[in-house]
Amino acid sequence: MKKTLRGVLAAVLAAVILAAATVPAFAQNAVDYTLVSPYDSVDWDSWDYYKANLHTHSTFSDGKFTLPEMVEKYYDLGYDILAMTDHGVINPGWTEDRKTYPPFDWANHVEGHEFSYIYHTEAKMTQEDYERITTGADRGGRGITDVTGGIEMNMAVISKTHVNGYFTEFGSGRWGTENDYAGAVEGVEKSGKGYTVLNHVGDWLKSHNHPERAHDPVNIAYFADIMVRNPSCLGMEIINNKDRVTRSDRALWDELLSVVIPAGRTVIAFADDDSEIESDIGNSYEMFVLPENNIDTVREAMVNGSFFCCSRFDNTDRDNRTEGEIGGAVPLVSDIEWNDADNTITLTFSPDTPCDKVTWVSAGADILVQTEPGSSATIDLNDYDGRLGNYIRFKLNNDQGVTYSQAMELRYEGRPEPEIPYDSIAKYQTFFGRIVMRLYQTRAWAIFNLIKEKIWEKKNNK
Repeated sequence: MKKTLRGVLAAVLAAVILAAATVPAFAQNAVDYTLVSPYDSVDWDSWDYYKANLHTHSTFSDGKFTLPEMVEKYYDLGYDILAMTDHGVINPGWTEDRKTYPPFDWANHVEGHEFSYIYHTEAKMTQEDYERITTGADRGGRGITDVTGGIEMNMAVISKTHVNGYFTEFGSGRWGTENDYAGAVEGVEKSGKGYTVLNHVGDWLKSHNHPERAHDPVNIAYFADIMVRNPSCLGMEIINNKDRVTRSDRALWDELLSVVIPAGRTVIAFADDDSEIESDIGNSYEMFVLPENNIDTVREAMVNGSFFCCSRFDNTDRDNRTEGEIGGAVPLVSDIEWNDADNTITLTFSPDTPCDKVTWVSAGADILVQTEPGSSATIDLNDYDGRLGNYIRFKLNNDQGVTYSQAMELRYEGRPEPEIPYDSIAKYQTFFGRIVMRLYQTRAWAIFNLIKEKIWEKKNNK
């Protein structure tokens, strides 16, 4: 009996010694992550949220409302930041004169034209109204910032390859080239002044009807090359208006992030109304986190990505859509904490903006979905070793809409470093390929493509 007891004790002791020796070995094998976040500089205790729309039209191009009317509408909805981005018309400031260009000013000369309200240009904002709105004199001192140098370039292309410029002097009056995002971006880059954002890419790719196009190596290489060659191109819209044409643009965003991060840059996400008529206003927007609201802090946040993309609409899953109320409380974080020792990220939610679901995304895949998270949510990255790519981002949902964070880079030993698939576009660099591209960028081809897509949509009830 004593020998049996001694044998059991010896076995237990051996197991304890083995466990003690093994645990550190497992710990040493765990991946050590470094998080590089655009929110690192945010002081969550003292900074505030400011609501923005950075894609707005007036009667200076194809909007229904005059510039003063459109600004007033956003002011009344509580917006804090607004960029006027009329087609081919640079915004020098809401009180300044500007020149308009055909085709958007042609109807000025046609009396009684039934669509003249769309194209008819109106006077600039009065100095009195400008001071009232920018200082918030009748809104408790919370003024709205006029983001100057705003313009939507490639103003008259059928193929919808539109590019927004900010703080720039390039693009005024340029009709643009069909099926070409690169030209406008390169123009701003060469000018040495301002920044660009690629607008509603899904509207060009028609990836809302053909989601596989968001994963096509040709498209990935095309946009990644634009980003890498032009540092002034900040990123792309991942949501436009009611998310009808952009529902696959988050997938393209993930594809681009994976290949451009190893090349030393990122893709900042934007979400905007692209407003022209009443029903466009208040659908998608950015929430900036700033120490104070002025043109300098807004510009810095746009470049750094210290803001969130929000929308009343989430059409990612057509069978499970979200449509919140205008001005509804989409989920927002009140803190993001990175624990370097434990490799954990903790989100804290404000009681004023409750969150029903958190989705953590890396390498284009949902790696963790947390439902009913309560006041906070935490992810332990070591629980997902081997499944993470070179970034992580999160998506927040409630019944009022959706909020997307910017991508946060993950640095660690052995991380995947996918390359831009340049081989997929090499054929377009050949003599024959250049001829094909010239044809592809003609207006005749753009019209043909448009008709073909409309026929497809009708046939498939899209």
